[in-house]
Amino acid sequence: MQYTKQYQQWQAGQAVQVQEWPGQYKIHNFIIYSSNFVEAHVYKLKRDGSVGPKNSSVGVEKLMTIDAEQPNTDKNGLTAKEYAGQTFSCGYAVHDYCRTTRQSLVKVLSISKAGRVKVQQLAVTNGIEAVKELRGNTLVSSQEERVIRWDRLETRPTGSPETYTPRLHNGEWVFCNGEQYIQYAGMKLTWLLD
Repeated sequence: MQYTKQYQQWQAGQAVQVQEWPGQYKIHNFIIYSSNFVEAHVYKLKRDGSVGPKNSSVGVEKLMTIDAEQPNTDKNGLTAKEYAGQTFSCGYAVHDYCRTTRQSLVKVLSISKAGRVKVQQLAVTNGIEAVKELRGNTLVSSQEERVIRWDRLETRPTGSPETYTPRLHNGEWVFCNGEQYIQYAGMKLTWLLD
Protein backbone atom coordinates (compact mmCIF):
# COMPACT_ATOMS: atom_id res chain seq x y z
CA MET A 1 0.00 0.00 0.00
CA GLN A 2 1.36 3.37 -1.03
CA TYR A 3 0.07 6.93 -0.51
CA THR A 4 0.65 9.52 -3.21
CA LYS A 5 -0.55 13.01 -4.14
CA GLN A 6 -0.70 12.33 -7.89
CA TYR A 7 -1.97 9.46 -10.03
CA GLN A 8 -2.22 9.55 -13.84
CA GLN A 9 -3.90 12.88 -14.80
CA TRP A 10 -5.32 13.41 -11.29
CA GLN A 11 -3.63 15.26 -8.43
CA ALA A 12 -4.33 16.26 -4.82
CA GLY A 13 -6.24 19.53 -4.49
CA GLN A 14 -8.01 19.07 -7.82
CA ALA A 15 -11.79 19.62 -7.91
CA VAL A 16 -13.61 16.72 -9.60
CA GLN A 17 -16.93 14.96 -9.94
CA VAL A 18 -17.47 11.34 -8.97
CA GLN A 19 -19.47 9.18 -11.37
CA GLU A 20 -23.08 8.75 -10.16
CA TRP A 21 -22.53 10.98 -7.08
CA PRO A 22 -24.14 14.43 -6.76
CA GLY A 23 -21.97 17.49 -6.17
CA GLN A 24 -18.28 18.26 -6.52
CA TYR A 25 -15.30 16.86 -4.61
CA LYS A 26 -11.69 17.77 -3.88
CA ILE A 27 -9.01 15.09 -4.09
CA HIS A 28 -7.00 14.70 -0.88
CA ASN A 29 -4.68 11.85 -1.88
CA PHE A 30 -4.45 8.45 -3.58
CA ILE A 31 -3.96 5.01 -2.07
CA ILE A 32 -2.29 2.50 -4.39
CA TYR A 33 -3.08 -1.02 -3.22
CA SER A 34 -1.87 -2.73 -6.40
CA SER A 35 -1.49 -1.83 -10.07
CA ASN A 36 -5.11 -2.92 -10.56
CA PHE A 37 -6.66 -1.17 -7.56
CA VAL A 38 -6.18 2.52 -6.78
CA GLU A 39 -8.51 4.66 -4.66
CA ALA A 40 -8.84 8.43 -4.41
CA HIS A 41 -9.66 9.91 -0.99
CA VAL A 42 -12.03 12.85 -1.64
CA TYR A 43 -13.82 15.54 0.38
CA LYS A 44 -17.21 16.88 -0.71
CA LEU A 45 -17.21 20.58 -1.52
CA LYS A 46 -19.84 22.93 -0.11
CA ARG A 47 -21.81 25.22 -2.44
CA ASP A 48 -19.36 28.07 -1.75
CA GLY A 49 -16.44 25.87 -2.87
CA SER A 50 -14.99 25.26 0.58
CA VAL A 51 -14.19 21.74 1.80
CA GLY A 52 -16.99 20.14 3.82
CA PRO A 53 -16.76 17.51 6.56
CA LYS A 54 -17.95 14.59 4.40
CA ASN A 55 -15.21 12.44 2.91
CA SER A 56 -14.99 9.10 1.17
CA SER A 57 -12.77 6.87 -0.92
CA VAL A 58 -13.61 5.94 -4.48
CA GLY A 59 -11.91 3.98 -7.25
CA VAL A 60 -10.00 6.29 -9.61
CA GLU A 61 -12.01 4.96 -12.56
CA LYS A 62 -15.04 6.80 -11.10
CA LEU A 63 -13.32 10.23 -11.11
CA MET A 64 -14.62 12.73 -13.68
CA THR A 65 -13.55 16.24 -14.63
CA ILE A 66 -15.73 19.13 -13.45
CA ASP A 67 -17.07 19.82 -16.97
CA ALA A 68 -17.90 16.14 -17.74
CA GLU A 69 -21.55 15.10 -17.96
CA GLN A 70 -22.87 12.61 -15.44
CA PRO A 71 -24.38 9.46 -17.00
CA ASN A 72 -28.15 9.64 -17.54
CA THR A 73 -28.83 6.06 -18.62
CA ASP A 74 -28.32 2.77 -16.82
CA LYS A 75 -26.12 -0.10 -18.02
CA ASN A 76 -29.02 -1.24 -20.26
CA GLY A 77 -29.34 2.19 -21.90
CA LEU A 78 -32.60 3.12 -20.15
CA THR A 79 -33.33 6.60 -18.80
CA ALA A 80 -34.86 6.91 -15.33
CA LYS A 81 -38.33 7.51 -16.83
CA GLU A 82 -38.08 4.49 -19.15
CA TYR A 83 -36.86 2.24 -16.34
CA ALA A 84 -39.57 3.47 -13.93
CA GLY A 85 -42.24 2.97 -16.61
CA GLN A 86 -41.19 -0.66 -17.06
CA THR A 87 -40.54 -1.49 -13.39
CA PHE A 88 -43.70 0.07 -11.97
CA SER A 89 -46.04 -0.71 -14.90
CA CYS A 90 -48.36 -2.72 -12.63
CA GLY A 91 -49.14 0.50 -10.70
CA TYR A 92 -47.58 -0.72 -7.44
CA ALA A 93 -44.14 -0.70 -5.83
CA VAL A 94 -42.56 -2.13 -2.68
CA HIS A 95 -41.43 0.46 -0.14
CA ASP A 96 -38.46 -0.33 2.12
CA TYR A 97 -35.87 1.29 4.39
CA CYS A 98 -32.11 1.43 3.72
CA ARG A 99 -30.78 -0.12 6.93
CA THR A 100 -33.48 -2.65 7.71
CA THR A 101 -36.04 -4.72 5.84
CA ARG A 102 -39.53 -3.45 6.53
CA GLN A 103 -41.38 -3.71 3.25
CA SER A 104 -44.85 -2.40 2.50
CA LEU A 105 -46.94 -1.87 -0.60
CA VAL A 106 -47.38 1.58 -2.20
CA LYS A 107 -49.49 2.78 -5.14
CA VAL A 108 -47.64 4.53 -7.98
CA LEU A 109 -49.49 7.79 -8.72
CA SER A 110 -47.26 9.28 -11.42
CA ILE A 111 -43.85 9.24 -13.08
CA SER A 112 -42.37 12.61 -14.12
CA LYS A 113 -40.31 13.35 -17.25
CA ALA A 114 -37.17 13.23 -15.08
CA GLY A 115 -38.18 9.80 -13.71
CA ARG A 116 -39.33 10.93 -10.24
CA VAL A 117 -41.98 8.55 -8.93
CA LYS A 118 -44.85 9.84 -6.77
CA VAL A 119 -46.38 7.14 -4.57
CA GLN A 120 -49.13 6.77 -1.97
CA GLN A 121 -48.65 4.58 1.13
CA LEU A 122 -51.33 1.89 1.44
CA ALA A 123 -52.98 0.03 4.27
CA VAL A 124 -53.74 -3.48 2.97
CA THR A 125 -57.15 -4.70 4.15
CA ASN A 126 -57.17 -7.98 2.20
CA GLY A 127 -54.86 -9.99 -0.06
CA ILE A 128 -51.70 -10.49 2.01
CA GLU A 129 -51.12 -13.82 3.74
CA ALA A 130 -48.32 -15.21 5.87
CA VAL A 131 -45.97 -17.64 4.16
CA LYS A 132 -46.60 -21.13 5.53
CA GLU A 133 -43.84 -23.68 6.07
CA LEU A 134 -44.12 -27.37 6.88
CA ARG A 135 -42.00 -28.22 9.95
CA GLY A 136 -42.26 -31.88 10.63
CA ASN A 137 -46.00 -32.55 10.41
CA THR A 138 -47.03 -29.02 11.47
CA LEU A 139 -47.86 -26.13 9.14
CA VAL A 140 -46.29 -22.97 10.64
CA SER A 141 -47.01 -19.37 9.56
CA SER A 142 -44.00 -17.09 9.12
CA GLN A 143 -43.95 -13.95 11.25
CA GLU A 144 -41.69 -12.10 8.77
CA GLU A 145 -42.64 -13.24 5.25
CA ARG A 146 -45.93 -12.39 3.51
CA VAL A 147 -47.29 -13.36 0.08
CA ILE A 148 -49.26 -10.83 -1.99
CA ARG A 149 -52.42 -12.33 -3.52
CA TRP A 150 -52.84 -9.80 -6.34
CA ASP A 151 -56.21 -11.23 -7.40
CA ARG A 152 -57.69 -10.55 -3.90
CA LEU A 153 -55.81 -7.34 -3.04
CA GLU A 154 -57.84 -4.64 -1.29
CA THR A 155 -56.21 -1.45 -0.02
CA ARG A 156 -56.94 2.04 1.24
CA PRO A 157 -54.63 5.07 1.01
CA THR A 158 -52.88 6.31 4.14
CA GLY A 159 -50.66 9.34 4.77
CA SER A 160 -49.55 11.91 2.20
CA PRO A 161 -48.05 11.14 -1.22
CA GLU A 162 -44.23 10.99 -1.36
CA THR A 163 -41.82 11.50 -4.27
CA TYR A 164 -38.85 9.19 -4.93
CA THR A 165 -35.91 10.54 -6.92
CA PRO A 166 -33.93 8.34 -9.34
CA ARG A 167 -30.19 7.90 -8.75
CA LEU A 168 -27.69 5.72 -10.55
CA HIS A 169 -25.79 3.23 -8.41
CA ASN A 170 -23.32 0.89 -10.13
CA GLY A 171 -25.14 1.45 -13.43
CA GLU A 172 -28.60 0.63 -12.04
CA TRP A 173 -31.47 2.98 -11.16
CA VAL A 174 -32.58 3.26 -7.55
CA PHE A 175 -35.46 5.48 -6.36
CA CYS A 176 -34.80 7.13 -2.99
CA ASN A 177 -36.43 9.53 -0.56
CA GLY A 178 -34.03 10.10 2.33
CA GLU A 179 -33.39 6.70 3.97
CA GLN A 180 -36.31 5.07 2.13
CA TYR A 181 -36.55 3.57 -1.34
CA ILE A 182 -39.01 1.83 -3.65
CA GLN A 183 -38.48 -1.17 -5.91
CA TYR A 184 -40.33 -3.63 -8.15
CA ALA A 185 -43.41 -5.19 -6.56
CA GLY A 186 -43.14 -8.97 -6.79
CA MET A 187 -45.04 -11.65 -4.88
CA LYS A 188 -43.53 -11.29 -1.37
CA LEU A 189 -43.17 -8.72 1.40
CA THR A 190 -40.65 -9.06 4.21
CA TRP A 191 -40.86 -7.33 7.60
CA LEU A 192 -37.95 -8.42 9.77
CA LEU A 193 -38.65 -8.51 13.51
CA ASP A 194 -35.07 -7.89 14.70
